[in-house]
Amino acid sequence: MLAGTFAAGPAAAQDCTYKVGAVLSLTGSYGAFGVPISKSAQLAVEQVDAARGDIGCALTYDVRDSQTQASVAVDSARKLIDLEGVTALVGPISSGITRPLLTSVTVDKDVLVIATASTSSTFTNMARDGKTKGLFFRTLPADSLQAVATAKMAYEAGFRKPAIIHLNNDWGVNNQAEFVAAFTSLGGSVGNVVAYNADQASYRSEVNKALEGGPDAVYLLSTPQDGLKMVRDWVRFDGPDGMILAQGMNDAAFTDNMTDELLSNAWFISPGTPEPSSVDRMERAMQARWDLSASGPGRGSGYDAGALIALAHVAAAINDDDHDGLTLAKYVREITGPDGEPFFADLEGYKQAIADLKAGKNVRYIGPTGPVEFDQFGDVAVPFIGQKFQGGAYQDVMQISLDTVNEIKAKVAAGG
Repeated sequence: MLAGTFAAGPAAAQDCTYKVGAVLSLTGSYGAFGVPISKSAQLAVEQVDAARGDIGCALTYDVRDSQTQASVAVDSARKLIDLEGVTALVGPISSGITRPLLTSVTVDKDVLVIATASTSSTFTNMARDGKTKGLFFRTLPADSLQAVATAKMAYEAGFRKPAIIHLNNDWGVNNQAEFVAAFTSLGGSVGNVVAYNADQASYRSEVNKALEGGPDAVYLLSTPQDGLKMVRDWVRFDGPDGMILAQGMNDAAFTDNMTDELLSNAWFISPGTPEPSSVDRMERAMQARWDLSASGPGRGSGYDAGALIALAHVAAAINDDDHDGLTLAKYVREITGPDGEPFFADLEGYKQAIADLKAGKNVRYIGPTGPVEFDQFGDVAVPFIGQKFQGGAYQDVMQISLDTVNEIKAKVAAGG
């Protein structure tokens, strides 16, 4: 039966289902990220379904593998929407996949997408131009914030002329441009900027180009797998020990294959987890459900995406409303503040939030990434932390506030 044909409301609770769809990289260059992100999103959907009681239809999770290829992602999304009746998707990791998904399928079909990453500024601009119809959100901060925070971290760490090696896709191109603008506004300069294509056997050519001109560090906008190869070549050709590592590189796939000596002057950027948050609750639930840690790139934001879609379905059922993407997008905004009774992301928190919604009260979601609040373009804003990897663990060594990031952005905009 197609989900779109099901009636909402308690009477249909036992014989109808709404699918929360997902198009994620379970294989390919982002597969190491996609599998735990998918499990995080599935956990959230399962918890909300367990908390809803007899309200509305059952909620299930249906993930399709994009293979980290745009054409596969578009085809998978069409099948979920046209054949399975899905009206909301947990969205891709890669900006290069999300863009064709939006432009070829989901916006035209009025399907909500909450991306787990896809941090390119492209989507802010699309929303500003009215091209997403309010149907796109992302639970990880955009490059317009991340890259600026990374520039601040790099400058405060003492680097003054980093080279950049970036993945030749939407994310890499936009992130490096935002970084260059911010870093130069702080008083630094940037060495050679070198694009690369993923999954090469060696990156000697790219590394040698980056080393020309004598940089004092390298900013790697890469996957952990490619980054490992680049670091090996960087060391082989006597590159400086300074490394600036983009969001996503703080992953065991990278650090487990590096020595403390190699990482002695390596700096990682990560969205900060503002207080309060549900990260401890998610950690316990992830360990119990999957024997997997909640710590890792995109896992918290993947959980948030699954939870918000599932909660939007429940809110629509409570109000005997439609479950189309535009309606679900409206409820996503309603349950993400800034007003409303805060609730945490676990079974008991969801039960309380659903009870409050039934009573006509406003609620505010506090997920593992902290209190989620979207701006008019579907972007979420949080502070950042600079990290070092020491003694087998990430150490938070630098706080970068949202105010600081916005001050730098204003300086760049003013031509400073």
